[in-house]
Amino acid sequence: MKPSEERREQEAEETPAADFFMGIVLMALSTGVGYAAWSWPRPTGMSSAPGLLPFLIALTLFIMSLGVFVTSLKNRGFQRLIRFFHSGDFQKSLAGEDTKLLRFALATVLIYTVFLLNLLPFEVATFIYTAGSLYLFWRAKIYKVLILAASATAFYSIIFKVFFRLTLPGTGI
Repeated sequence: MKPSEERREQEAEETPAADFFMGIVLMALSTGVGYAAWSWPRPTGMSSAPGLLPFLIALTLFIMSLGVFVTSLKNRGFQRLIRFFHSGDFQKSLAGEDTKLLRFALATVLIYTVFLLNLLPFEVATFIYTAGSLYLFWRAKIYKVLILAASATAFYSIIFKVFFRLTLPGTGI
Protein backbone atom coordinates (compact mmCIF):
# COMPACT_ATOMS: atom_id res chain seq x y z
CA MET A 1 0.00 0.00 0.00
CA LYS A 2 1.32 3.46 -0.90
CA PRO A 3 2.03 5.98 1.88
CA SER A 4 -0.66 8.35 0.56
CA GLU A 5 -3.23 5.55 0.62
CA GLU A 6 -2.24 4.65 4.20
CA ARG A 7 -2.63 8.27 5.25
CA ARG A 8 -6.08 8.52 3.64
CA GLU A 9 -7.14 5.30 5.36
CA GLN A 10 -5.91 6.59 8.73
CA GLU A 11 -7.72 9.91 8.20
CA ALA A 12 -10.90 8.02 7.33
CA GLU A 13 -10.57 6.16 10.64
CA GLU A 14 -9.95 9.35 12.66
CA THR A 15 -12.64 11.53 11.07
CA PRO A 16 -15.73 9.99 12.74
CA ALA A 17 -14.00 10.14 16.14
CA ALA A 18 -13.01 13.77 15.65
CA ASP A 19 -16.49 14.59 14.33
CA PHE A 20 -18.06 12.99 17.40
CA PHE A 21 -15.90 15.05 19.75
CA MET A 22 -16.24 18.33 17.83
CA GLY A 23 -19.99 17.82 17.41
CA ILE A 24 -20.37 17.74 21.19
CA VAL A 25 -18.02 20.68 21.76
CA LEU A 26 -19.69 22.86 19.10
CA MET A 27 -23.20 22.02 20.29
CA ALA A 28 -22.22 22.99 23.84
CA LEU A 29 -20.57 26.20 22.63
CA SER A 30 -23.52 27.19 20.46
CA THR A 31 -25.94 26.44 23.31
CA GLY A 32 -23.97 28.72 25.64
CA VAL A 33 -23.77 31.53 23.09
CA GLY A 34 -27.46 31.11 22.22
CA TYR A 35 -28.45 31.25 25.90
CA ALA A 36 -26.35 34.38 26.49
CA ALA A 37 -27.70 36.09 23.37
CA TRP A 38 -31.30 35.22 24.29
CA SER A 39 -30.85 36.75 27.74
CA TRP A 40 -29.76 40.14 26.38
CA PRO A 41 -32.32 42.94 26.66
CA ARG A 42 -34.91 43.41 23.92
CA PRO A 43 -35.93 47.09 24.09
CA THR A 44 -38.80 47.02 21.59
CA GLY A 45 -39.13 43.37 20.71
CA MET A 46 -36.96 40.66 19.26
CA SER A 47 -36.17 42.57 16.05
CA SER A 48 -34.35 45.28 18.05
CA ALA A 49 -32.42 42.87 20.24
CA PRO A 50 -28.63 43.16 20.02
CA GLY A 51 -28.45 39.42 20.61
CA LEU A 52 -30.52 38.50 17.55
CA LEU A 53 -27.60 37.95 15.16
CA PRO A 54 -25.46 36.02 17.70
CA PHE A 55 -28.52 33.90 18.53
CA LEU A 56 -29.16 33.09 14.87
CA ILE A 57 -25.50 32.25 14.30
CA ALA A 58 -25.50 30.02 17.39
CA LEU A 59 -28.69 28.33 16.21
CA THR A 60 -27.24 27.55 12.77
CA LEU A 61 -23.98 26.36 14.36
CA PHE A 62 -25.97 24.05 16.61
CA ILE A 63 -27.90 22.59 13.67
CA MET A 64 -24.71 22.01 11.67
CA SER A 65 -22.96 20.50 14.71
CA LEU A 66 -25.91 18.21 15.28
CA GLY A 67 -25.59 17.01 11.68
CA VAL A 68 -21.88 16.30 12.16
CA PHE A 69 -22.60 14.53 15.46
CA VAL A 70 -25.36 12.31 13.99
CA THR A 71 -23.17 11.37 11.03
CA SER A 72 -20.34 10.44 13.38
CA LEU A 73 -22.71 8.25 15.40
CA LYS A 74 -23.70 6.42 12.21
CA ASN A 75 -19.99 5.82 11.51
CA ARG A 76 -19.30 4.63 15.09
CA GLY A 77 -17.40 7.77 16.05
CA PHE A 78 -17.81 7.09 19.77
CA GLN A 79 -16.13 3.68 19.51
CA ARG A 80 -13.33 5.08 17.36
CA LEU A 81 -12.76 7.93 19.83
CA ILE A 82 -12.41 5.47 22.71
CA ARG A 83 -10.05 3.34 20.62
CA PHE A 84 -7.99 6.44 19.80
CA PHE A 85 -7.55 7.29 23.50
CA HIS A 86 -6.58 3.71 24.41
CA SER A 87 -4.29 2.96 21.44
CA GLY A 88 -1.37 5.19 22.37
CA ASP A 89 -1.92 7.46 19.37
CA PHE A 90 -3.29 10.05 21.77
CA GLN A 91 0.00 10.18 23.69
CA LYS A 92 1.92 10.49 20.42
CA SER A 93 -0.29 13.34 19.24
CA LEU A 94 0.19 15.22 22.53
CA ALA A 95 3.95 15.13 22.03
CA GLY A 96 3.73 16.25 18.39
CA GLU A 97 4.88 19.59 17.04
CA ASP A 98 1.36 20.63 15.94
CA THR A 99 -0.01 20.07 19.44
CA LYS A 100 2.84 22.08 20.92
CA LEU A 101 1.88 25.05 18.72
CA LEU A 102 -1.77 24.61 19.68
CA ARG A 103 -0.87 24.72 23.37
CA PHE A 104 1.19 27.86 22.80
CA ALA A 105 -1.68 29.50 20.94
CA LEU A 106 -4.20 28.66 23.67
CA ALA A 107 -1.81 29.83 26.37
CA THR A 108 -1.21 33.19 24.67
CA VAL A 109 -4.94 33.79 24.22
CA LEU A 110 -5.65 32.90 27.85
CA ILE A 111 -2.84 35.13 29.13
CA TYR A 112 -4.13 38.00 26.99
CA THR A 113 -7.80 37.70 27.93
CA VAL A 114 -7.45 36.72 31.58
CA PHE A 115 -4.40 38.65 32.73
CA LEU A 116 -3.23 41.34 30.34
CA LEU A 117 -6.61 42.94 29.61
CA ASN A 118 -7.42 43.01 33.32
CA LEU A 119 -4.15 44.65 34.30
CA LEU A 120 -3.23 46.90 31.39
CA PRO A 121 -4.88 49.28 28.92
CA PHE A 122 -6.14 47.69 25.69
CA GLU A 123 -3.37 49.19 23.59
CA VAL A 124 -0.53 47.98 25.81
CA ALA A 125 -2.05 44.51 26.34
CA THR A 126 -2.79 44.07 22.64
CA PHE A 127 0.70 45.20 21.66
CA ILE A 128 2.29 42.69 24.07
CA TYR A 129 -0.02 39.88 22.92
CA THR A 130 0.47 40.59 19.22
CA ALA A 131 4.23 40.98 19.49
CA GLY A 132 4.51 37.81 21.56
CA SER A 133 2.33 35.78 19.21
CA LEU A 134 4.13 37.03 16.13
CA TYR A 135 7.50 36.28 17.69
CA LEU A 136 6.39 32.75 18.62
CA PHE A 137 4.80 31.81 15.32
CA TRP A 138 6.41 34.02 12.69
CA ARG A 139 10.07 33.98 13.72
CA ALA A 140 10.89 37.21 11.90
CA LYS A 141 13.41 39.82 12.96
CA ILE A 142 12.38 41.53 16.19
CA TYR A 143 12.10 44.98 14.62
CA LYS A 144 9.61 43.62 12.04
CA VAL A 145 7.60 41.97 14.80
CA LEU A 146 7.49 45.19 16.83
CA ILE A 147 6.56 47.36 13.85
CA LEU A 148 3.77 45.02 12.79
CA ALA A 149 2.47 44.64 16.36
CA ALA A 150 2.45 48.42 16.87
CA SER A 151 0.73 48.99 13.52
CA ALA A 152 -1.93 46.37 14.15
CA THR A 153 -2.60 47.68 17.66
CA ALA A 154 -2.91 51.26 16.44
CA PHE A 155 -5.21 50.12 13.62
CA TYR A 156 -7.51 48.19 15.98
CA SER A 157 -7.57 50.99 18.51
CA ILE A 158 -8.41 53.68 15.95
CA ILE A 159 -11.01 51.59 14.14
CA PHE A 160 -12.88 50.55 17.27
CA LYS A 161 -12.60 53.84 19.17
CA VAL A 162 -13.06 56.35 16.36
CA PHE A 163 -15.14 54.66 13.68
CA PHE A 164 -17.25 52.26 15.76
CA ARG A 165 -17.21 54.43 18.92
CA LEU A 166 -16.73 51.41 21.16
CA THR A 167 -15.20 51.24 24.59
CA LEU A 168 -12.29 48.84 24.45
CA PRO A 169 -11.55 46.25 27.14
CA GLY A 170 -8.71 46.77 29.54
CA THR A 171 -8.07 49.37 32.19
CA GLY A 172 -8.18 52.22 29.66
CA ILE A 173 -5.66 54.88 28.75
